[in-house]
Amino acid sequence: MALSDHHKKSKIFMLIYRLSGGAINAQFIVTVIAALGAIANGTILGWSSPAQSMFESDESLLPFDVTLNDAQTFSSVFGIGAALGALPAGYVSRVFGRVTSMMLFEGFLLVGWIMLIFPTAVWLLSAGRMIQGIGAGALCAVIPSYVGEIAEPRMRGRLGTIFQLFIVTGILFSYTTGAFMNYVPYCIACAFWVILHFVGVLCIPESPYHLMNINDLDRAAASLQILRDSSDTTEELASIKLFVEKQQSQSYTVLEVLSDKINRKALLISIGCMFFQQMSGINVVIFYMADIFKSTGSNMSPNACTIIVGVVQLIMTVVSFTIIDKSGRKALLVISALLMVNCYAGLGGFFLIKTHYLELASKLNWLPLVCIAVYISAFSIGYGPVPWIMMGEIYSSEVKPIGTSLTTCTNWTLVFVVTYVSTELTRWLGQAGCFLTFSVFCLMGAAFAAFIVPETKNKTLAEIQLKLVGKSEVLPRAVNVVEAAEHEAVQTTTTFS
Repeated sequence: MALSDHHKKSKIFMLIYRLSGGAINAQFIVTVIAALGAIANGTILGWSSPAQSMFESDESLLPFDVTLNDAQTFSSVFGIGAALGALPAGYVSRVFGRVTSMMLFEGFLLVGWIMLIFPTAVWLLSAGRMIQGIGAGALCAVIPSYVGEIAEPRMRGRLGTIFQLFIVTGILFSYTTGAFMNYVPYCIACAFWVILHFVGVLCIPESPYHLMNINDLDRAAASLQILRDSSDTTEELASIKLFVEKQQSQSYTVLEVLSDKINRKALLISIGCMFFQQMSGINVVIFYMADIFKSTGSNMSPNACTIIVGVVQLIMTVVSFTIIDKSGRKALLVISALLMVNCYAGLGGFFLIKTHYLELASKLNWLPLVCIAVYISAFSIGYGPVPWIMMGEIYSSEVKPIGTSLTTCTNWTLVFVVTYVSTELTRWLGQAGCFLTFSVFCLMGAAFAAFIVPETKNKTLAEIQLKLVGKSEVLPRAVNVVEAAEHEAVQTTTTFS
């Protein structure tokens, strides 16, 4: 992109900024626009539950039947696509830039929606979901990295939470529109967010780190000027230049990342958080929520219960936005996991009672709604947003492209595995056994957070690296980290309105 084109984008963004009266932090506006891709992802995650209800009631008006096995396939195959998309995401964003990469990967989402809107055979549903997964998995790697690069340390936690908040918003949008629309209008409404994100991204600046990485000093200066209220960004720009030059001299291959003890420790923490996020069964609950409520025999309609849970999830994600930088990542993970343990125990107990004491279960048919609402609340304040924030914090800059790709790929691979295996697990052990199994994993997640995950609240990225290094390995790694800390000190002293 020529510098004149960048200035055109700058003018468009500054117009948006001035329309807000300058009262909203520029970083916040940029983050919101970038995170519209998370809403697009959320609609895709939430699609399965309403769509499956439509298939069962013939409201989809599709020219073919959709069996339970078909539904299981197109629900789980999304995770395969997302894992495939996450792997090259770091490389693509490094070559083409964060902003251009977002637009590129949104193309996969749009193609997927077109295939879902106009399928002529059932296999096209699975193909469309897999293509959507490629784009969604890549966006989950690119957007948090972009936000991490434009945010100052004191705002990084809150701005990072917007990504999860918008995923939840997309899920709620999907549940709500799916309850009141037929299949084709429902899919078109969800696809709207893809187009909105694409248009919005046209107006935001490229990451100054990426621009400096390709030696485009003028555009890096222009980008930083947009993101900072202060007109004098010379000192910060110089520090970014030094930081990027150091990063370029320390580029890592995958094998080099894995051979370094500190990098392995960072991978363990980040991938471990993602592992327990998915082993909490969140996507099983999200994908099959309507069916879960239908099986309880509640007097409330499954769609109404689903929307209630979606609203609760949105509210609690907003709560996490306000407390993430006050309570600390570690405490929120532990509290989140322990609450989920109890909720799954309640769900498992209900379905055990339903199996053996049907009359008693009919008096307790309110319990699943309460358990799932509390479960979603617990997930939303801890194991929902924190793993994504940790992913942006725990890796040193030179290994972040590889680290985020590996972590995101692991996350989406687990989406496929857990979603697919949970159906078989339910057949073997019943719904009670499935929920109680997730309860055990949540308990393990609490222990992992308590004993393995470090606290990163209000710490710069360099301070986090020092914590990973430990006292016994201060040299030579700590020398590099201290140099990085000098770079971040400039960013920390910059004030924002």
